[in-house]
Amino acid sequence: MDLGKAIDFVKANGNDFDKARLNHILGKKFDKVHVLKGFSLIQNPDGGFPYCDRKGFPSCLSNTAMAIHSLLEMGLQNSEPLTPAMDFLDRMRKDDGTWEENPKILPLDPPFWDMPGDRNTTIWLTADVADVILRSGRAVPPETFAFLKSCQGADGRFEGFYHTTWIALSLFGRNGLKDDAVLYPSIAYLENLNLDDWDTSCIAWCLDCLNNGLGSESSPLRDKLISRLSETQEPDGSWPSDGGDRMKLRDALSVLACISDGAYFK
Repeated sequence: MDLGKAIDFVKANGNDFDKARLNHILGKKFDKVHVLKGFSLIQNPDGGFPYCDRKGFPSCLSNTAMAIHSLLEMGLQNSEPLTPAMDFLDRMRKDDGTWEENPKILPLDPPFWDMPGDRNTTIWLTADVADVILRSGRAVPPETFAFLKSCQGADGRFEGFYHTTWIALSLFGRNGLKDDAVLYPSIAYLENLNLDDWDTSCIAWCLDCLNNGLGSESSPLRDKLISRLSETQEPDGSWPSDGGDRMKLRDALSVLACISDGAYFK
């Protein structure tokens, strides 16, 4: 894997935010005020971030969790956009510890994986929101962990979409040794999957969750994910993406963020 080419790809094609994120990944300074202003410009008055990142659209749980993840990744834990976003997540939590996507986005024809009222969407969003809350240093209610544990099958997979299972690697790994019985069956399940049809964003996301949940602990799954990234990197340093050119930039940055702490930069 040629990370130098990936860095050059972002430098040549990225916007100001992409380059700020790259600088943070590389341990360099970036304009925090400018980055935070960009988040604040689209953030809704309720603290959430709008569906499709379109200013004026209803707040969306998935986009809010993604925005929080980006802020945390860039070391902006105590920033002004993050606090109201976390408050939005708190208000959206149901009494049973779950998060269901905002029904106000229904008229915008959301994709099946972000459909309000759909059980599979509720399961993965509950895992994702709980994960960013835990990453922020805040507490996740025990009802949330109990609900998610009830969604795991005997084979280690969680109900619904694959990404729920790899988010669990981060969430339950960070929650401590008491959840090893949940964590390691999930890893074993993912280790046996064929990655050929996984988009680069999925591989990077899974690797990020694995890194967050297990730290530098060696695992066949990590080796498998890194190997797949090495095999699929394109001559210009990017990776193929189902989402077009803009997603290729995001994917390249996500890959760099996932492996920047390892030996791959050395």
